[in-house]
Amino acid sequence: MPASTSSPFLPPRRRGMIFHGLAGLMLFLGSAVCMATAIQQQVGGVFVLLLLLSMALFAPLPVVFYRGYALMNASYTLERDGFRIRWGLRAEDIPLTEIEWVRPAAELGFRLPLPLFNWPGAILGGRSLPELGLVEFLASETANLLLVATPDKVFVISPQDVRGFVQAFQNVFEMGSLTPLKPYSARPAAFARRVWDERPARMFLMAGLFLTLALLVLVSLVIPGQTGVSLGFDPTGRPFPQVPPEQLLLLPVLAIFAFMANLAGGLFFYRRDEDRPVAFVLWITSAFTPLLFIIAVILLV
Repeated sequence: MPASTSSPFLPPRRRGMIFHGLAGLMLFLGSAVCMATAIQQQVGGVFVLLLLLSMALFAPLPVVFYRGYALMNASYTLERDGFRIRWGLRAEDIPLTEIEWVRPAAELGFRLPLPLFNWPGAILGGRSLPELGLVEFLASETANLLLVATPDKVFVISPQDVRGFVQAFQNVFEMGSLTPLKPYSARPAAFARRVWDERPARMFLMAGLFLTLALLVLVSLVIPGQTGVSLGFDPTGRPFPQVPPEQLLLLPVLAIFAFMANLAGGLFFYRRDEDRPVAFVLWITSAFTPLLFIIAVILLV
């Protein structure tokens, strides 16, 4: 029985979701362990190295989580009037009349070069090939790559049911298109520009970045003039024993973590109109967090 042309074809997800889940967990735990170990270290080269390593492990987390989310919601939908690709913030609507041919990668007669940076569940990116021209990958696995050619570029996808997809394409092609889809293309960069063009979002994000940098500068100026600082209070209200002032560097590091997490979370919620208030709450928090740390540093010294 031929595959339904109204149902989306899904990319293989299992291996990619396992990879993204494990990678995200390992990066998060590694960053947390480095941060916790740094807090217990005497100030010196090891302390600074652990802080830098903690930030380096935390930095890729938004990318890993976004690509895992994109894979979980990815789909290829064939309709009588065209072809829709959805992969995270990347969206493409192609009228049926613009599809020139569909062919498995195994039938090309040459090895298809993959994007430079790819891993299970995220074979994404573009290549320019002499044989095909501009090629864009929106795939999760290399075992079932399928090429969809248009006048402008070739899309490389990976439907789990390759034969079903090819048969469905033949079915809709034979039926013909009555009202072709309107061409549509959405990219993450365009989404980021839309966020940046909204004045309140831009103001809160710039304020968060400026205050985080100001906190780093303030801590750098305060440290040389201090012999020791107390970084909190115990349950009875007494200050903790003093520690070397260099441990104040933990505050800008935590502020950087908070800024990155709030930025990523805000972008996630900004996609839908009904969730945008949550995005603005997160971006406001990204500005208030370093401000509170700045006040804390001033009160400590």
